[in-house]
Amino acid sequence: MPRHERTVIGSVVERKTTGQPSAAPRFTAKPGVGFPAVQHRSKSAFTRAREEATANNAATRWNKVPLVVPTEELQPPPTTETKSALMDAEDLRHHISQANEQRLASMTPEEIEKERKAILEQLGSDAPDLMRRVREARERKLAREDPQATEAAGKVTSSEQMGRPPIIYQPKPVLPPLGARPGILRVRSLESVPQNAPPTVSSQRSCTRPSSRTGKKIRFAEVTPKDIHIYESAPVSPKRPVLALLPPPETPDNSVVSLGTFKGSIPSKRPHPSDSPSEDKESPVTITDDSKLEGTPEYIRQRYFPDASENDPNLEWMRAATSSDSSELRFDLNGAPISPSLSETLPSHLGLHHHAEGNHAGYTLEDLFLLSRSTVPAQRALMLGVLAKVAHRLGAQAKDENFPDRLAELAGKEGELRKRILAAGLSAISERGGVGAMAVEVVWECLVAWDSGTSDIDGIELHLAPDVISSTQPEQLLPIIAGVLAQASLPRQSLDQLLAIVYRFAQESNELAGSIMATPHLVPAIIQTFLLTPIPPKDDSVLPDPMALRLLTILASASRSYALSLLDPMDAILRFATLLPDSSPFPVPLATSLLIQTLRFYRVLACYGLYSHIATSASLYFSALGSYILSPPSLPQKTLSQLRTAWSSLLEAWTVCATDPHATTPPHEILWSQVTAWSWESEVRLFRKDLTDADQDWEAWSAAWNVEAAWLEGARINGVKGGEREREEVLEFVKPEFEAQEGLHRKVVRAALQAMKQRLDILTISGPGMEKVLKSIIEPTLVLCSAVRLWLACLPPLKDVPLGSPPFTLPFGELSKFCAELVMHPVWSLPEKCAMYLRVHLRPLSSLLAYFHRLSCHIPGTGSDLWLAQGLSIVTRFIPGDEGAAIALEENCILPVTSRIAGLQVQLPSIATDILKPFFEYTMRPNPDVYVSPLHITAESICRSTTLRLPGGTPDVLEEANTGLPLSRDWLTAPLTHILRSGTSPVFRGLPSGWDASEVDVVRSTLLLLQVSCGVLQRWGLSVYALGPAEIVFACMRVSMLEHDVGGGASGTDSSAEVFRDDAVEKLMRWLLNPFTPKRLPTPPPSPPPTVARTETTSCLLPIPTPQNYLELASQTYLRQTHTPFYQFYTDLVALYSAVSFAHPIFGALLLPPLAMRYPSDYRRLVWCEAGDGSSATAGMGDGVGAVTEVVRTVRLDLEQVVCCGLGWPGSHCAPTFPDVREYLYPIESDGRILGAYLQALLAGRNAPQGFLRLVAIHHIACTVWPDLRRLSQTAEDGPSSMEAGADGGRVTGFIPPSDPSQSSGSLGGPKLLRLLLNRGDAPAVREVLLYRQSPTGAFLWPPSCFEGSLGDADRAERIEHVRNIISGDMAERVRTIFELKED
Repeated sequence: MPRHERTVIGSVVERKTTGQPSAAPRFTAKPGVGFPAVQHRSKSAFTRAREEATANNAATRWNKVPLVVPTEELQPPPTTETKSALMDAEDLRHHISQANEQRLASMTPEEIEKERKAILEQLGSDAPDLMRRVREARERKLAREDPQATEAAGKVTSSEQMGRPPIIYQPKPVLPPLGARPGILRVRSLESVPQNAPPTVSSQRSCTRPSSRTGKKIRFAEVTPKDIHIYESAPVSPKRPVLALLPPPETPDNSVVSLGTFKGSIPSKRPHPSDSPSEDKESPVTITDDSKLEGTPEYIRQRYFPDASENDPNLEWMRAATSSDSSELRFDLNGAPISPSLSETLPSHLGLHHHAEGNHAGYTLEDLFLLSRSTVPAQRALMLGVLAKVAHRLGAQAKDENFPDRLAELAGKEGELRKRILAAGLSAISERGGVGAMAVEVVWECLVAWDSGTSDIDGIELHLAPDVISSTQPEQLLPIIAGVLAQASLPRQSLDQLLAIVYRFAQESNELAGSIMATPHLVPAIIQTFLLTPIPPKDDSVLPDPMALRLLTILASASRSYALSLLDPMDAILRFATLLPDSSPFPVPLATSLLIQTLRFYRVLACYGLYSHIATSASLYFSALGSYILSPPSLPQKTLSQLRTAWSSLLEAWTVCATDPHATTPPHEILWSQVTAWSWESEVRLFRKDLTDADQDWEAWSAAWNVEAAWLEGARINGVKGGEREREEVLEFVKPEFEAQEGLHRKVVRAALQAMKQRLDILTISGPGMEKVLKSIIEPTLVLCSAVRLWLACLPPLKDVPLGSPPFTLPFGELSKFCAELVMHPVWSLPEKCAMYLRVHLRPLSSLLAYFHRLSCHIPGTGSDLWLAQGLSIVTRFIPGDEGAAIALEENCILPVTSRIAGLQVQLPSIATDILKPFFEYTMRPNPDVYVSPLHITAESICRSTTLRLPGGTPDVLEEANTGLPLSRDWLTAPLTHILRSGTSPVFRGLPSGWDASEVDVVRSTLLLLQVSCGVLQRWGLSVYALGPAEIVFACMRVSMLEHDVGGGASGTDSSAEVFRDDAVEKLMRWLLNPFTPKRLPTPPPSPPPTVARTETTSCLLPIPTPQNYLELASQTYLRQTHTPFYQFYTDLVALYSAVSFAHPIFGALLLPPLAMRYPSDYRRLVWCEAGDGSSATAGMGDGVGAVTEVVRTVRLDLEQVVCCGLGWPGSHCAPTFPDVREYLYPIESDGRILGAYLQALLAGRNAPQGFLRLVAIHHIACTVWPDLRRLSQTAEDGPSSMEAGADGGRVTGFIPPSDPSQSSGSLGGPKLLRLLLNRGDAPAVREVLLYRQSPTGAFLWPPSCFEGSLGDADRAERIEHVRNIISGDMAERVRTIFELKED
């Protein structure tokens, strides 16, 4: 090693111990020996050193000049020891040379050539050059060590011939000063040691290195011009010219132009210094045939580590890295994917190989996640930037299936990768500098950019990705953001991204908005950083950001309490309203945007009745703003329209606040007299003259009409004579515009109506541009809402005379037809099928229907029944925020229903439906603490509203929000629910003081309302909103569950009697169930021939299960609250029937629908195999040998009394137009236990079932035993015949075909059933089974035609032969006799 790298301590050699032990040391009191002497701080270090020198050598003083040692010291003459060592080495080399010469002289030319080839094969083709370099290195070494050795080295050959080795002097090692060596502190006491001190024994022995380490050094190949390659795209150094190019291809290429041959000199490798001449000797190594290639790991191991095993883990470093899968997706530093073929060819200077797998360019996702946790800040920031770009691609891919740069390898994994990338960004978001900035960008990409399509939605809680948002741990992230914003420690772009992240949190839910408000210093930091910037702005200062105002607006709209907390800094924000855009120090677009957002924020506060005093305090500034808008300003048309809309909406809100000064907080913040003095309606009327009928002005038209409507609504309360003068003033201006053929108002309304029709027609539920089309419907809908609202506001007070003529003309016919189509449009199902946040786009549609229903009653030709049908259909389309309109519709339209509408006034006693008002109001607004503000605020809403945003999220989240709207299909049966749960119902705990009604009164009113609603809806073609058979049956089941009446009430009934026994209740239930019972046709159509029936392919397909036709789904609204399965409810109902019904026919009819074949066999087993109390069926009391349950024995109903829920009921869209009992007959029963119960019931003698239940038992027995009937039933089994629903609360999981009865586990097969029937059955039962015929298609055969009809010859012969094969010939003859007797 070089002299300056030599160690201070050489080898440690153990001395031989002498025979005499050394004397024990003694303590002396001399300073410096033993314990150190006490040193006092009173003396300085220099004084102590001088005293010490004087005490040690007082008589001697160093008077010589210090010797200055140069860096390259002069070589002293060699000593006797070095001369002898070098002479020994040269002597050894001389003897080796002589031995080689003697051996060479004794070899033949062939042997010499063979050895030469072996050396070349072992050392390579450059062995001569290697030997030459070794000799030159030795000569240079000798010349460097001793100039006199140069002559001796030049005469090596002669010296060897003379037998005298040359004299070589080896210098002793010279240590450089320690202070000059890197990493060593300068020590004065050590530097003063003379460097030419005589060597010690240890230093003389320090050159004795282990033999295994001696002579081992790695030689590198000589560099030639052919070995130098550079890449054309990136030179070695951008500041230097290219000295070499890529080597020419092996095949000739005419396009390659030679630039000449490299003429420069290539520096040779620096020679490796040797510690001793013996380092040039190499130990003999045996090279195998498999490791002849120099540079391979095996070559290196055998040559330099011969004692190491092949699998030594310490040598893993020189083995080639295992190549990973080349097909794994890799990314470059821009987040773009790299193809596998390109990954293997890209050069390494691009920075794409800095990962564990260096054979492929680019980074895998795992590499990116690993390096994003690097301890090197620059590398970590770079990898976070790549992850941000990858997240951007994944977000675009997740939103658009046709994304051009789609990553097919990551399809379906976007959500999982989004969480992982977000976690990587969150782990570094608290860092400073570039790492923190890149981490903010990653989080911004995963939260904000990923859901960029919803950034403009602010009227609903998004609940888009609750799992992703919760993974950010907002309670920990928000304080970090507050600290970063307060310190402004990141670039402005990163701060803007943090603001957008907070805005995204506020959009997600009201709960997160509360977390933002509760985070200390977060909102003040946002206001200070993004809003309260210097005015006028300085060159280096930032400008205010409108996004901050949007954030404050959405926080205020989330809750009234949050809005109250934001009142303190509102005066500072007034600066953006007082500085008009043309005089603002900010750029005009920015000043205009700040002004618009400020006005919107003030409107949100006014919707709670807050901060309306600013209209008085800053009246001069707002007056100037009104004049500025009327000027009109030189702004883009769209921006000007937004400014006018924001200003008009604020004026509307302040006008509503002034309508009832007691509703504001605090009261009397703004007065009606002030609003009248400011004449806002006149101001809006003036700027309306500049509007056109183009769609870009529709938003401004809507806002202007709303201001006038709010003005007239307030004047009706605060004006003279109900605002008569104000109405005349408004009508004088607007009526000509609405009624003239070329009137501008008329054109706007008709254009909006036409646009609504066109856009609804092209709206598809699952189309690619569905959301865009839905958004485009909002503006024309708001125009129609405002026009109808203005029309209603122009009506005289209700106490005045009836309306003689409309205030002005609207397209009433087209509007009525459009609303009829709108209420039936599938657009209302979009939130459930696509995303719940789309519900916010339905608010204008529901408001339009509410205003139209108020207008409809004034249109000539609208009767009470039509108006009721409209109200019953429209009320189901209301969404949260429309509770006020729903309650008004219920009070004015639905509750005034009387039996006269249904034509039942003669058959029923007087029934008052207004007693149902408390139940319906609670159904529409179950939680009094949650009041969602309507689209158009009212004096009541500004006082009671708790939030301006609709609840969003999954159905479970909406259920937790406890909002009544939208109403369920069976909302009219809500009073029955509260009566059944009267002990826990909140309605009964808060009934009005004057309310006095019994259970019978409530049941009568509810059933009457159901009967009337079904009738009017069917009459006007709105049967889709009427309750289906399953919903009606479940409502009657709940009535039957009321065991005894509670209280006398107005009905005066006996409280000891059951409610279902009341005459009025019994009549109403019979009328409700009658449309769903089968009717016998006067002249039944002829039945098809048996041969045709057997080849018929059309089967009785059951409709898809819905709440209208399936009881387990119809009962969910009632049973979901208690988590009770319908099977448990039905079990209680059967037990109650056995206990108290006394074979009541209607009660018995209600037990039949769950026995249909589309329901699980549990229901049929309960009725046919078990008694009402759960015990087994009892044996027959007569001469029969079978057994029958109490329910089967007592339920004796004809077919006309059977309720059919699945086939042919009106409005079911099935082929038959009347109910069909074949839903109880097909597919044939496959449960062996039930088949046995059927047979036992038929063998029960006089206790055998009668009527419909007897038909069911005979049908399934006959279809099981006769092959011809089984073939016919196969047509029904091939369709969606049964469902694997299970008695688990109505969770329908799909259709399953029934299995073969003969293969059913534990069942009675066809042959066994036939044998038991013929051997033990009575004559009527045997005859009916033998002669039974029925078909799943065509006309239904009513009893007794199905028992008495003549069979075809082929069917009769087949049945006789079947009996012969199963039982015996004698039994077949007896069957033949029965067939012949029937024919006679």
